[in-house]
Amino acid sequence: MSRKIVFLDIDGVLQPLNSEERFKNIVHGDRRSACRPELYEYLERNFNIDYRQYHPYDVAAVYYDWDKTSVALLKVVLEYANAKIVLSSDWRIGGFDRMKDFFAIYGLDKYYIDVTRFHNDLNENFIEKVKTEIKAKKDDNLGDTYRSAEILDWLNRNPDVKKWVALDDKKLAGLGKNFVWTESKISDPRINEEHAVMCLKILK
Repeated sequence: MSRKIVFLDIDGVLQPLNSEERFKNIVHGDRRSACRPELYEYLERNFNIDYRQYHPYDVAAVYYDWDKTSVALLKVVLEYANAKIVLSSDWRIGGFDRMKDFFAIYGLDKYYIDVTRFHNDLNENFIEKVKTEIKAKKDDNLGDTYRSAEILDWLNRNPDVKKWVALDDKKLAGLGKNFVWTESKISDPRINEEHAVMCLKILK
């Protein structure tokens, strides 16, 4: 049975770009900043994970700034389509396990299976091949080609995936009908119901 994948960006998809609640919930001490103690206590009690090991601004961003409706819509897509998450966001920098712990706050960890490789780690010939193919599609050659190459590289290494969608607030080139752009017409992008329906149509 072939797998279904959602390539997920975070900023502008789950986290609205103008949301800054995290800054109101950071305590600045003599040596380092931290989230409010009650947040750490709540997270450890409910998830049995020590979130003090992670940068407090990242923990606070996940808890306070990720849009709860967008998270719920993503879960609907994943559940109804029986799809899994491959992280394509720059949040990959912190490593797979860190994001698994962050996803656990919303019950998304059970869907999360992998991350894409950064374009600096990809074969240069492959990137050039992707760029050439995108240029050949005259109506689909505007947008970020590096993230597209990262996604296409992952798909090349996982040929059992037949249905997939890429969710991003940046315009990604060369992904055709498998791309859902959360930017749309709003100034503070995130997943909305229209995007969720589009994802389900692609995956189902």
